[in-house]
Amino acid sequence: MLKRSLYIVVIAFILMGNAMHPVHVTVTNIDFNSKQKAFDISTKLFLDDFQSVILKNSKVDLNLGKPNVLLNADEYIKDYISDNIRITINKNKLSSKKLIFIRKEISEGAIWLYYSYQLSGKIESIEVENNLLNDYYSDMTNLVIIKYNELESGYSLNKNNTTIKISS
Repeated sequence: MLKRSLYIVVIAFILMGNAMHPVHVTVTNIDFNSKQKAFDISTKLFLDDFQSVILKNSKVDLNLGKPNVLLNADEYIKDYISDNIRITINKNKLSSKKLIFIRKEISEGAIWLYYSYQLSGKIESIEVENNLLNDYYSDMTNLVIIKYNELESGYSLNKNNTTIKISS
């Protein structure tokens, strides 16, 4: 399973590196940081796809990566991500108030978004629902890679299959 996960990630990154992309894909990494007792979450999306869905849904042009970037672009980004990625730990949904937006990076036609979520107690189950860009592209694939302790698993989600559940 690990080799398959890594293969999927490598192919996705190769495809995401192209200026013209024939596929619609996002990659979300959810890594448990045992030292800080937190999840480090990163999501990579094609910049043009992401800005197009924000324009369609909010009628706002973010102009990310341009000199005339929208001043409150981070608010639109945070709102879209919290509306479309939901993480549940031990049957408790992570509060968007506790999900800390760390930073964004724009590079090679993609946007990386970084978050952190502080945990308390033992993790018995993790559920991830990912609907990124599903309302915009019928062929959308959302790859999710979860690393928790010694476990690393990769999942491919789409419009018809948006949720994964893992029990420890």
